[in-house]
Amino acid sequence: MENRAVEAAMRPENYGIIFDVEDDHWWFVGRRAVVFAQIEDALGAPASRPREFTADGTSAIQLLDIGCGTGATMDHLRKYGEVQGIDLAMIPLGFSRRRGHQRTMCASATELPFADESFDLVTALDVIEHLDDDVKGLGEIRRVLKPGAPAVIYVPAFQALWGPNDDQSGHKRRYRLPQLQAAAEKAGLKVERISYSNFAMFLPIWLGRKLLNLLGKTEASENRINHPFINNLLAWLFASEANWLRRNRLPFGVSVLCVVRKV
Repeated sequence: MENRAVEAAMRPENYGIIFDVEDDHWWFVGRRAVVFAQIEDALGAPASRPREFTADGTSAIQLLDIGCGTGATMDHLRKYGEVQGIDLAMIPLGFSRRRGHQRTMCASATELPFADESFDLVTALDVIEHLDDDVKGLGEIRRVLKPGAPAVIYVPAFQALWGPNDDQSGHKRRYRLPQLQAAAEKAGLKVERISYSNFAMFLPIWLGRKLLNLLGKTEASENRINHPFINNLLAWLFASEANWLRRNRLPFGVSVLCVVRKV
């Protein structure tokens, strides 16, 4: 597809790094806690509730993970229903299939290969910042959502935090709240909740990325900076925002969390 050529894809070597760390690394652990608290609120369906099925035996709840990467998010989404994933490259889909996710395909976020009104929930976690045309990508999310269905979007915040990870991951931009809200509304989505996220790590990450930029370090260096004690502490700090963000906003943070709905 023509749009694939203009979307920024992650460098191939980064997928292996992510596959190795995403189950336990503080960033992914904390982001999951924050995102899945929002998903449970948006769906009104705790993961502990038994899944519902239609008469033909398929799950009553259909979910799509855009930019599914190496599959860890889909591991958790399948507790709610039938999950499908797309990614721009075959390499991460290979990792997803190693996790047992067979309903995946190589496709563009700006040209989703699904019928209108197909899904009860869409997630796009650290995806929209890769798109040249973010409004078009958000419009595709609206198109495939069922009426009244939510989507959970997570993007990096503040250009001042630009670092090696952004370069290596092929990011086009980092967002402020008004910027993402305006793009979502232009795409025809109703913004239900929006806030900065990962508040506690804003200053350390700003300082750390300035240092990494100065030293010319790579994204791999950034992801590998870790220690079990520090990792567990940072995961706890990040995940502790989950309940707060169900009802409140944070004034700044490393990322932006946004819950939208098709009306």
